[in-house]
Amino acid sequence: MSKNWLTLPNLLSLLRLLLVPFVVLLIIKVNARLFPWLLALYLFMIFLDFLDGYIARKFALTSELGMMLDPLADKLLILAILITLVFRADFPLWLAGAIFIRDFLILLASFLLFREKMGIKPSLMVGKATFALFGLLIFVYIVDLHQGIDLEMIKRFLIVLSFAFLVWSWFEYFRVYQEVIHARKKIDSHR
Repeated sequence: MSKNWLTLPNLLSLLRLLLVPFVVLLIIKVNARLFPWLLALYLFMIFLDFLDGYIARKFALTSELGMMLDPLADKLLILAILITLVFRADFPLWLAGAIFIRDFLILLASFLLFREKMGIKPSLMVGKATFALFGLLIFVYIVDLHQGIDLEMIKRFLIVLSFAFLVWSWFEYFRVYQEVIHARKKIDSHR
C-alpha cells in the first residue's frame, strides 16, 4: 500500500469530485443541445472510476487516502445526481432516501473503524455490483431526460433490482462490520 497520497488514482478520484457540480448543472439545464454533453460527462466520470481502481491495483498504488477518496467520490456522485433527479425527473424519493441512508451508514462505519485504528475495509463485491446498478439506473434516467425517449419500463425494473441489491449489500456490510468489531473485542479481551 502506497504511503504517498499524491498518486494518479487519488488525483482521478479528486477530479471526479470536482466534476460532480458540472454533471448536476447539466442535468438541471438539460436540453437537446446539452444532452450529448451530459451523457459524455456522466460516462467519462464512470470511466474515471474504473480507471482509478484499475491503476491502483495494477501498479500497487492503493493508499488509505484512496480507500476513503474513491468511495467518497462514488457516493457523492450518486447522491448529488439522485437528489437532482428526484426534482428534475421524478426519481423515487423513497429509493433516493434508502440509498442515502445506506451510504451514510457505510461511511459512518468506515470512519469508526478508521478512528479505532481497525483499518479501512475494501468494498465488497456486492457493494460494487450495487454501485454498478445505481450507475446503470442513473444512466437510464439521464437518457430518459431526452424528450424523444421513453424508458419507463426499464426504469421500473431497475428500481426494483437496485433496491434488492441495496438491501443485500446493507446486510453484507453490516455483517462485515460486526465481524471486525467482534474480532477487535476478542483481541482486547486477551490482553
